[in-house]
Amino acid sequence: MVQTKPAVPAPLHLIRSLVSVTVGSLLLRTAAGAMGENIQFYLNSIHDAARSGANPLRLIAGASHVYSISYTLGGIIIGSFFVAELFGSLFFGAWSDRFGRKLFIILGPLFGAIAVQITALTTVIWLLIVTRILEGLSTASNAPATLGYLADATAHSPKLRARAVGYYEIATIGGIALGFSVGGWLWRNFGSPKILAGIPVTSPAFALNAIIYLASMLVLLYGIRDIRERPESGQPRTHIKETLKNYWRIFTSPRVTGFAPAWIAINAVLGIWINLTARILTDRNLRPHQLLVGLFNSLQAGNVRAVYALFFILGILLWSIFFPHVRRTTAMIVGIGGLFVSDFLLWAINHQPSLNVPLVPILAVFLVISIMIQSGFTPAALAYLADITEDHSSNRGAIMGLYSVFLGLGQFLGASLGGPFVDLAGADGMILSTVLLGIFAGGMILWLRAAENRRIRLTEQTMISGPA
Repeated sequence: MVQTKPAVPAPLHLIRSLVSVTVGSLLLRTAAGAMGENIQFYLNSIHDAARSGANPLRLIAGASHVYSISYTLGGIIIGSFFVAELFGSLFFGAWSDRFGRKLFIILGPLFGAIAVQITALTTVIWLLIVTRILEGLSTASNAPATLGYLADATAHSPKLRARAVGYYEIATIGGIALGFSVGGWLWRNFGSPKILAGIPVTSPAFALNAIIYLASMLVLLYGIRDIRERPESGQPRTHIKETLKNYWRIFTSPRVTGFAPAWIAINAVLGIWINLTARILTDRNLRPHQLLVGLFNSLQAGNVRAVYALFFILGILLWSIFFPHVRRTTAMIVGIGGLFVSDFLLWAINHQPSLNVPLVPILAVFLVISIMIQSGFTPAALAYLADITEDHSSNRGAIMGLYSVFLGLGQFLGASLGGPFVDLAGADGMILSTVLLGIFAGGMILWLRAAENRRIRLTEQTMISGPA
C-alpha cells in the first residue's frame, strides 16, 4: 500500500506575510478607490467655484486658480492615471525581479500618500495630472511586485497559491468597492476647503485619505518577510527591451489581434462607468431634466457605485461557478447583451420624473440582474486568454500579462472618450458612448467566433481525411 506524505503546514512567518499582503492590499485599494471617487467630486467643486464668486474654494485657492472643467478635460485628467499604470507596470515589474519585491510593494502606498497630500493643497490642472500619474505609479509599482511575491512565496504549494491569489483578488476588488463608500463619506464630511494650522487646504478629504495609505504601508512594511531570490538556473536575465519585443510579438499574433479590440472596448465601458459616474451623479448643474444627473450627494453616490461593484463581483462569481463550460465567445456575447439591457434600463430610469415612480424599483431590479449578466464577459475573456496560451506555451506569463495592458488602455480610452459624450448629452451621453462601444465589441466577438468556427471545421476535416 502506497503511503502518502502528509501535507506540511506552511511556516508561521509565511502565513503572517500572506495575511499582511492581503490586509495591506485591501487598505491600498480602499485608499485608491476613495481617491478615484474624490477626484471626481473635486472636479465638480473646482468647476462650481469658477462659476460662483462666493464659493469657499475660490476664496481659499484664489480666483485665478479655479477653472471651468468640462467632462472632456476631467476625463483626460483622470485618464492620466491609466497611462502611468500601463507603462509603469512594465518597468516596475521588471525591476522587482531584479531588486526584490518588498521595496516596490511598499512604494505603492507611498506614492499614493504623496499624491493625495498634493491634491489636498492645489487646484492647478497640471499638478492634478501629476497626482493622477503618481496614483498610476502607485498601482504600477505595487501590483506586479505583489503578484510576483505571491508566486515566490507559494512556489512550494499550488493549493496555498490558489488560496493566496484568491484572497488577493477579493481584497483588490472588495477594497475598491469599499473605497467608493469611504470616498463618499470623506467628501461629505471633509470635502469643503479649510485653513488648518494656518495652511489653506483645498480639501481635507484627500489629506485624511493619506492615513489609509500610510496604514497600508505600515502593514506591508512590518508584516511582510522578504524572500531572498533563488539561485538562477543558468538562464540569462530578460531585459526590459526584450520583454517589450516579446509583448509586441504576442500582441500581433492572429488570435490576440482578433480578441484585443473587443476587450479593450469593454474595459473602456468600465472606464466610463467607474471614472465619470461619481461626478455625473452629484453634478446638479449639468442636465437638470435628467433624473440621474445630480440626484445624489457624495455619500449616496459612493454607496451606489459600491453596490454596482459588489453586484458585478457577484455576477463574476456566479458565472465562474455555474457556467464554467459555456463556450468563451458565447459567454462574451451574452455579457455584451447584458450591457445593452443595462444601457436601456439606465436610459429609462434617467427619464423618469422621480425615484418615487412605481416603475423605478422594477427597473432597478432588472438593472441589477443585467449587471450580473454583463459581468460574464470578464471571466470568459480571462479564460479565452488562458486558451490562447496553449498556442504559446513558452510565453504564458506574458500573454496573461496582457490583461493589465488591455485594462489600462481600455480605462484610459473610456475616461478620455466618454467625457465629450457627457458634455454633449449628460447621462444620456454616457449611455450612448457605452452602447457604441458595446456594438463595436459585439461585432469583434462575432467576427472572432466565425474565425473559431472556421478553425474548428478545418481541424475536423483534417482529422477525418487524415494525413496526406
